[in-house]
Amino acid sequence: MSQIVATPEMAKQLAEASGPVMIVNGEGTMIGYCTPVRFPHSPYPREEIERRREEARKHPERLKTTAEVLAHLRQLEEENK
Repeated sequence: MSQIVATPEMAKQLAEASGPVMIVNGEGTMIGYCTPVRFPHSPYPREEIERRREEARKHPERLKTTAEVLAHLRQLEEENK
């Protein structure tokens, strides 16, 4: 993948964008689209997240790996055929 370094002004405009952005040249011709990366804010307060993390640490037997979850979903899919 190619990388283009944005000017400070362009970086500022992208940071302020609320969604995908059409990028145009000086004549107004579209040269590309950009979807600025956003890290959504959690709907949960930090205290709640920390409480749940602590609870998870107390009961590691309840935690599942991605592979375990996928295996379980495949099993459910087979049962529902």
